[in-house]
Amino acid sequence: MTSKWTSILIGVLAYVFLSVLLSVLAAGVGLLGALFACLVVLGSAMAAVWHYTSTNGLTIPGGEGAGMGALTGLVGAVLGGLLGYLLISMGAVPDPTDLAVERMREQGMTREQIDQAMGMAKIFSSPVIGVLIGGVFGAIGGAVGGAIGAAVFKKGGPEPGPAAQGE
Repeated sequence: MTSKWTSILIGVLAYVFLSVLLSVLAAGVGLLGALFACLVVLGSAMAAVWHYTSTNGLTIPGGEGAGMGALTGLVGAVLGGLLGYLLISMGAVPDPTDLAVERMREQGMTREQIDQAMGMAKIFSSPVIGVLIGGVFGAIGGAVGGAIGAAVFKKGGPEPGPAAQGE
């Protein structure tokens, strides 16, 4: 029987790979990029549940899928955030803050207006805060994706009850 950790690791690797790819391809696209980021969280959690249920030929309860998904989302967000910060520091990926300032300039905002708008953003643009917030949203989104995965990837027969699970 394949360990849940193997499946979670596969989901985490998918999360990190897709989030880095997304940061390169969708840099500066705003709302569309946020939508893709949500899909990455949901999809990686569902991938972890799919791998576990398919490899072991079993059905898991929604709560178990949510737990696997939450862990996948949390670890994926933290590792993806750290890798993203490293890539931004190396200049391999554009800094989202720079892109936002450029977009404000294009909209005709003055330097004073931009400074005022960026005041609050600076609090949330620290790598530590970004990773913490990403971890929270990753865990929440992952739990949703894992629960969806548990409902979608059922393997015949009724879902086992609490006494029959044994794990």
